[in-house]
Amino acid sequence: MRLFELVLLSALWMLFGFMLWYYLSAWHGVPVRLMASEILSSTLGEPFFNMIPNPDRHYLLQVQTRILFDFPDGSREPLGFIVNPLVYGYGLPLLFGLVMAASASLWRKGLTLLGGYAVILLVQVWGVVWESLMTLAFKFGPAAHQVVAAAGIPDELIALCYQLGVLIFPALAPVIIWLLANWQEVERYTGWKPPVKP
Repeated sequence: MRLFELVLLSALWMLFGFMLWYYLSAWHGVPVRLMASEILSSTLGEPFFNMIPNPDRHYLLQVQTRILFDFPDGSREPLGFIVNPLVYGYGLPLLFGLVMAASASLWRKGLTLLGGYAVILLVQVWGVVWESLMTLAFKFGPAAHQVVAAAGIPDELIALCYQLGVLIFPALAPVIIWLLANWQEVERYTGWKPPVKP
C-alpha cells in the first residue's frame, strides 16, 4: 500500500469512526465521568458534590458543587457547570481510522484499539479534571478559587495541566500509539531503520 492510499483509507475510516464515537458518546463517557468524579472528590473534598450526565445532552458532564454562588438574577445557589469530555477524546476516531487503514492483522488491530482506548480514556479523565479545576479557579470568583487553593493546587499547575490536556495530549496520544504499534510500516514508508550496534 502506498502512503497516499494509507492517508485516503485513514480519512474514510476516520469519518466512520467519528460517527460511531459521537453516537456512542453517552456510553463511552461513563468511565470518564466515574473516574473524574472520584479524583475531584478526593482532591476537593466536601465542596465537591458529584458529576452527572447533563439531562439535555447525555455526552456532556455536569459538575455539581456545594460552593454557594451569587447568580446574576440575584439567587444564591450551589455552583454547577458543564464540561464536554469529547473535547479530549477525539483521538479515538482518529486512532480508529489509522488502525483500520493499516495493513496489520485483525488481531493486532483489535489489540491496538483496545490499548488506545485505555490511553485516550486517561487523556479524557485528565482533561475533565483539569478543566473542572481551571473553571473553579478562574471563572467563578474568589469563593470558588479559594476552594481550589485550599486543596493545595497552585494556579500555575492548573494552567499548565489544562493546556496539556487541551492542546497536547488529545492530538499526540493516538499518533504515538499508532506509531508504536506499526513501527515496521513506518520504517517501510520512510526508509529509516535504527542504526545497528557494532
